[in-house]
Amino acid sequence: MGPAVTGPALATQGLVAGYERDLPIVRGIDLAVQPGELVVVLGPNGAGKSTFVKAIAGVVPMHEGRVFLGGADITSVPAHEKLGRGLAFVPQTENIFATLTIAENLQLAADILPRPARAERIRAMYAMFPDLASRPGLRAGQLSGGQRQMLAVARALAVGPSVLILDEPSAGLSPRIAGEVFATLRAINKTGVTIILVEQNVKAALSIAHRGIILVEGRIRHEGEAAKLAGDPLLGELFLGGHKTARVAS
Repeated sequence: MGPAVTGPALATQGLVAGYERDLPIVRGIDLAVQPGELVVVLGPNGAGKSTFVKAIAGVVPMHEGRVFLGGADITSVPAHEKLGRGLAFVPQTENIFATLTIAENLQLAADILPRPARAERIRAMYAMFPDLASRPGLRAGQLSGGQRQMLAVARALAVGPSVLILDEPSAGLSPRIAGEVFATLRAINKTGVTIILVEQNVKAALSIAHRGIILVEGRIRHEGEAAKLAGDPLLGELFLGGHKTARVAS
């Protein structure tokens, strides 16, 4: 084995991004996420949270700055090649193939692996997500919202990424199902996968995270340990313009 990678699992330097160069949404973000960390990205609507992670993933134009994965500069790596480098991204929508079965979705995701490794990785995903394993022939479009999200996460994990980024995984889910998704993410993180999570469900996200950052108008305005951030009155002020409580869906 080669020497262990030291330094951040993922880092951004001066990241500026947006759909139009002269109208940046993300305005210069420096972030370092350590191996094995679970970091939640919070902020009011329009703060640039989703744009930030999409720029890292390569699906939103990045106009300035650099992105590093395990110390390697991946700024110019095309989005479709980043998965092979160890960076998996689960978007909020269109994250599964609804007309394909569960098994076909996983097989398609595993296709970038060497052929001998594919079956084993799919077996590992079924072991991690037994609800999917119970009916592999079911079309993904027939799954519940929570099951679809689990399939999307399983697809991302199928290739064994070092860093997993998720954009609003609890959106549209009932509190109970959202809780199951968060519990699954915490369990995945405990296996050593570094996770960056964009969420509006503040209370639940902070309950599983190590650290949180709050974006306001495309910049990091506040950050800290998740446990301390959950009780920080500044959290509510940044979300709601002076009110003492943030929106903490449960």
